[in-house]
Amino acid sequence: MEASPKVSKKSRAPEAQSSLFDWPQAPGMTAKPVVREPERDPFEADASQALDAIVAAHAPEPEPPVKVEIGPKIYSVTELAEELRDHLADRYPQVIVQGEIADFKGVHRNGHLYCGLKDDKSQMRMVMWRGALTKVPFDIKGGLEVICTGRLDYYGGSGSLQFVAEKMEPVGIGALQLKFEQLKEKLRAQGLFDPARKRPVPRVAWRIGVVTSLTGAALQDMLRIFRIRFPLAEVSVFHAAVQGERAPAEIVAAIASANRYSAQAPRPLDVLIVGRGGGSYEDLFCFNDESVARALAASKVPTVSAVGHEIDVTIADGVADKRAATPSHAAQETTPDVRLWLEELRRRHLEFTRYANRRLDDLRLRVDQLSNRVVAAAPERRLARDKERLVQYQRRLELLMSAQLERRRSRLRQSAAVLEALSPLKLLDRGFSVAAKPDGRVVKSVADVRTGDAVTLRLKDGVVSARVDSTTPSPATR
Repeated sequence: MEASPKVSKKSRAPEAQSSLFDWPQAPGMTAKPVVREPERDPFEADASQALDAIVAAHAPEPEPPVKVEIGPKIYSVTELAEELRDHLADRYPQVIVQGEIADFKGVHRNGHLYCGLKDDKSQMRMVMWRGALTKVPFDIKGGLEVICTGRLDYYGGSGSLQFVAEKMEPVGIGALQLKFEQLKEKLRAQGLFDPARKRPVPRVAWRIGVVTSLTGAALQDMLRIFRIRFPLAEVSVFHAAVQGERAPAEIVAAIASANRYSAQAPRPLDVLIVGRGGGSYEDLFCFNDESVARALAASKVPTVSAVGHEIDVTIADGVADKRAATPSHAAQETTPDVRLWLEELRRRHLEFTRYANRRLDDLRLRVDQLSNRVVAAAPERRLARDKERLVQYQRRLELLMSAQLERRRSRLRQSAAVLEALSPLKLLDRGFSVAAKPDGRVVKSVADVRTGDAVTLRLKDGVVSARVDSTTPSPATR
């Protein structure tokens, strides 16, 4: 006898439901519902029993019952896989398991995550569909210890058991805190926290931009401080949600809007304050978003992060050019207190008045002293003495110049006498003559002339022309 065909789980009646661990029943052996009949009269019951006894006495002998052997049900592979899948869904509708991310190769191009989940002894496949993966607030990495909530599933296509994760939390640290730490390390490695990248924030900001919620108390606190400390400041507010899922995108858009306004305005913004008042860690977490951090880093206007209170530290605090403990502190750090300016002006005016009065008193005293000295000095007599002294200097100068000229004349006469004594013309006065050739060359030796040469003889009172008849060398030159 064949086993009864498998009935799908959805169409199977509850009382006739079978599973992988139930033996099938033979046809005709299914349990029948009990029908409760109405009560009968006792007399009618006795008559009926007597009639049944008479019929039984004349009835033929019953045949012995046929023995039917029932074997185990034979499943197809698909039927068995579906049975196993249904059993896992019924037995483990929700499972929370802790383990370490293994075989992590990144998110698949279809947006799903395929990896493993293991401990020190076992490992199983894990899948996380794209919809659930987008709700994980941190970056999944290999070796990360996590707690996952999901269900068990049997995938018949590959014949594998897998864990379908619907939620994931890191072990030992909150998901938001882990996301914060991961982003902080990423941006630090890219240099966004480097102090050398940050620009100085002006201490006196005349044009101030504020990115925050228009309905927040932080904005009113800042505006009140601006009015009290520095009413000359021009404040431009760029609205953005500062908590919730849409907050990061609105903050980024507000920062971009502030930069466009600054670039197009006749006078650009001096500083841009980005922040909000205090709140829970989750409320402030929009300022830990990567898009907000990169918008702050890309801002052309110097930025000040003013998020929450002193103890609240965000990614925006590290990326902005300056961090303020609170929005009110940011307003104080970017504007001077005009009241202190006025007080300083009053103090300096008083000091200047006192100095000017002292200086005028000193000058008056000096003028009086000089007047007394002029009267006492009698300048007419001083001028007469100076004139007489000038005449004396002039006389002395003339005498010195005359003496100097006389000494130079005497020296010149002596030099002329020496030159005259050494002059060769003096020899002519003593009877000597100087012989020269017609070309003017002096005859210094008998070798300079020959017999018949014309020569001129210079005497003290004239020149004689002559001709050489003969030459006789002196004995010393022979």
